[in-house]
Amino acid sequence: MKTSRIDSILLVGVAGTLCALLMVSCGRSDLGFEDLDGVYGQGGSGGQPGDGGPDGRTDARPDAPDAPPDAPPDHWVDGGPCDVDQDCNDGEYCTMDRCIGGTCYYAPKDLDDDQFVDEVCGGVDCNDSNPNVHPGLTEDCTDGSDNDCNGVTDCFDPACAFSAGCGCVPDPAGENCGNGKDDDCNGQVDCNDPACIGTVACGCAVSEVGLCQNGIDDDCDLIFDCEDSDCFNDPGCKCASIQEDCTNGADDNCNFLVDCADPQCAGHWACNCVAPGIPEVCTDDTDNDCDKLVDCADPDCFAAPACEICSPEVCNDGIDNDCDNYVDCADDACLFDPTCTPVAEICNNDIDDDLDTLIDCADPDCKGNPMCVIAQDSCFNPKLIVASGTFTGNTTGHTNFESGTCGGEAGEAVFYFVLNAPTKVHADTKGTDFDSTLYIRKGSCPHGKEMACDDDSGGAWAAQLDIPILYPGTYFLFVDGYTVDSQGGANEGPFVLNVVLTPNPPEICDNGKDDDGDVFVDCADSDCTFVDPCTNCNGGSPPRPEFAPDACTDGQDNDCDGETDCSDSDCHASDYYVTECCNGQDDNGNMITDDFACRCAVDGHCNFDEICYTHTSHACGPRCDNFFGDVCPFVAPGSYCSTATGQCEFP
Repeated sequence: MKTSRIDSILLVGVAGTLCALLMVSCGRSDLGFEDLDGVYGQGGSGGQPGDGGPDGRTDARPDAPDAPPDAPPDHWVDGGPCDVDQDCNDGEYCTMDRCIGGTCYYAPKDLDDDQFVDEVCGGVDCNDSNPNVHPGLTEDCTDGSDNDCNGVTDCFDPACAFSAGCGCVPDPAGENCGNGKDDDCNGQVDCNDPACIGTVACGCAVSEVGLCQNGIDDDCDLIFDCEDSDCFNDPGCKCASIQEDCTNGADDNCNFLVDCADPQCAGHWACNCVAPGIPEVCTDDTDNDCDKLVDCADPDCFAAPACEICSPEVCNDGIDNDCDNYVDCADDACLFDPTCTPVAEICNNDIDDDLDTLIDCADPDCKGNPMCVIAQDSCFNPKLIVASGTFTGNTTGHTNFESGTCGGEAGEAVFYFVLNAPTKVHADTKGTDFDSTLYIRKGSCPHGKEMACDDDSGGAWAAQLDIPILYPGTYFLFVDGYTVDSQGGANEGPFVLNVVLTPNPPEICDNGKDDDGDVFVDCADSDCTFVDPCTNCNGGSPPRPEFAPDACTDGQDNDCDGETDCSDSDCHASDYYVTECCNGQDDNGNMITDDFACRCAVDGHCNFDEICYTHTSHACGPRCDNFFGDVCPFVAPGSYCSTATGQCEFP
């Protein structure tokens, strides 16, 4: 029953979060909740009051007769009897568990009470410990937080480009480690910048001895802490140099994770099952049935003779007593044990010190740690690309956090670049030692819209992306391994990334593309007015964009693309409202004239009460927050309504 309850809680909680994010009633998009009678009570429809709460929200406080008057008001569902909070522990990381008035209450994980569920638990809150951080907020350019959850903070966010104090311009040469300036605009100056580690200007220690837990290459030999031979006898490094044996049922490297539960075993043959697999064999240290659970950790082996040795977890003996491949405080069974008090995350010991299920560089607490910055193996520590160039690195041992639609099941290296002008982008991995993939996301590293993805277009296992135009904004570029082979292991190793950024490319007047990123294509672009084949193509008049109702109803092929009026895609800008034409009429009968049908480049191309959705569809429409319900899935799937700009935005 525990699984069904948490699934119900998260279903309703995440849906409620989405409506809260959009700050509208979910009518037009038909976004609603299933009838979870007995979980949240009966909710109203279309924003009308109902039994679920005074405002009709189906995520309102339960309306059961025995609900205590001090029960939590929103998102909470009731459970069994209790005396203290610990009695309500359901073993689920993604719920908040409380005992109020003798009854257990459960809710999706929202520790900062900002009505947005933690993204680790399927929500969209990228920092669940800060109520001033969640999608939809306007970026505060001075508070050190990624307020709008787009993956970049303060002055690195394009929203802050013209804010006071954000006038830094990256030097293509990178950080100069002795001039007192933040040359690469990462907020760190000279020897405080990870780029200066190991430079003459910043000096080096003679030895790593005594400095084996700080995540810094103190002696500048490019080997960190316990991996350095200077630290082999350090008490804190007793296991760090030992690799996990993935088939012996023991915690070899002392990180409280056994065999396939240890990230070091990602890609090992015993931990990679080829679907559909076979029934679990409970004595071979292999995931036979492809459920990522091995031997006694698999419920299928509960009654197997080999698993009779399993017993309740003891939280301080260094043994996996209950056979679930998690030892002591890494085991959920020890969550409330007094010996398992969380401590600050140490970023280089392969241990989840703060017990948040995130280890070392995968933990946001390690953002900016020098070792993690150099590894650039997750969205917390991407490497900035300031100009065209060749970049090298190594993905060996990296954990798989992200993947693209074209592949990427191995560990990745993450880069990002900020475009201030429309830019043509080329990237390839020619010279890389493994089967690699490349993919680009816009706006948010973990949740942004994928703009392109490629596996082998570069030849010889190399990926290659050629994107004619990307509009201004922040983009994240992933160098990833295509897969994890059950026999050969992960596609990982040294890589070469070649990047060419060409801002403001010229318009080519006969290829049907917006080459220069101004939304005007070929003859519709003023750059082509006096260039063949655009001279005198519009019935003797200069060509012009087929924007706005007057151009879409005059019987002329104004932009000389071979399509006239409502047959022209510029007069049918919406991919969803396909029956609507930019003709000054309500063609689809939804009481909205020219519903996102008119192409535009700026607000001036739209009627006085409409705006141009320049960040998604380049079509005219009312502000997205003026709709009853969420219009963004119909304007641009995957976007959300920003109350700051009034238009649909991609994460």
